[in-house]
Amino acid sequence: MMEKDYSQVDRILAAACMNRLIPGAVFIAGKEQEVLFHKAYGCAQWEPEELPMTEDTLFDLASLTKVTATWPCIARLLEQGAVRLDETLPDLLPGWPVPEEMKRITLFQLLTHTAGLEEDVDLDGFGPTREERVRGIMRIPLRYPVGEGVHYSDLGFILLGEIASAGTGMPLDRAAAQIWQELGMTHTTFNPPRDTYCASTEKVDGVVTRGVVHDERAQQLFGVAGHAGAFSTAADLARYCAQLLPGRGSRICSDAWLRESFRLHVPDETWNRGLAWVVYREDPAGNLIGHTGFTGTSLCVDTATGHYSVLLTNRVHPTRANKNLQSIRLQLRSILYPAP
Repeated sequence: MMEKDYSQVDRILAAACMNRLIPGAVFIAGKEQEVLFHKAYGCAQWEPEELPMTEDTLFDLASLTKVTATWPCIARLLEQGAVRLDETLPDLLPGWPVPEEMKRITLFQLLTHTAGLEEDVDLDGFGPTREERVRGIMRIPLRYPVGEGVHYSDLGFILLGEIASAGTGMPLDRAAAQIWQELGMTHTTFNPPRDTYCASTEKVDGVVTRGVVHDERAQQLFGVAGHAGAFSTAADLARYCAQLLPGRGSRICSDAWLRESFRLHVPDETWNRGLAWVVYREDPAGNLIGHTGFTGTSLCVDTATGHYSVLLTNRVHPTRANKNLQSIRLQLRSILYPAP
């Protein structure tokens, strides 16, 4: 990757923050174990007072939780043979009241968003406890036929988080924390301490959300869910990306399961699906993969060259109505990972 690419990225992000298209950002990029660029831009908060963005600001990862917390736990269970891709919900969640129409949903379908589940439903009505709310998903009728088409579902990843918990014998946050600690991701966590320096997200009922998960369903599950809830820094995510490279000694799982996860399993007109991951581009030498998060987070990894990039923004601060980030993401991806 040429230095001019980082210069272009630098100018784009600096201008985006200066022109108040987004409040702030932290960008980091590297190749394998080497960080090549790392810089903070703009503000971690605009309201009620401006606070500067720093390189070590903690961000609400939103849906990056799917690939940084839930997927690695599932990948390890697959590698250990504790679960199989063709296993169905009754076997994956023993003792759960699985309704007849959900009994043939497989682990593969949950990972590829092809299980037919509703995208998102309020869980409060199922009871006051976390267990009641999670198991309440089993009472929500399927919206689509099982296995027919990609329909992005946070509920599916909530179930995957519970499958990870059942398979590891510990809550998702503890299972994920074990992996993060092994990788040196010492600032990555669910439910960060209140005094942590975090990027602010949305203003809700006049109060700015800061250091508390933004996603409503994750809030209802007390901050720990398979689809959202993790917080991290750019540097920690760089360490993580360096472990997503087949043939380079990953400590997450075997090369075989890395490649299987990053392979295009289900083509889709919106996002092609690997196992939890989005496949942006296929290449015989290694696919370009990544994911995004609603709060304004994203990561991208070229598994062929070993290059990666992480862009963390607080684009939902002070309101989720801000739609400026998507064009910035696409512009940066075209610069950093130009089509052959």
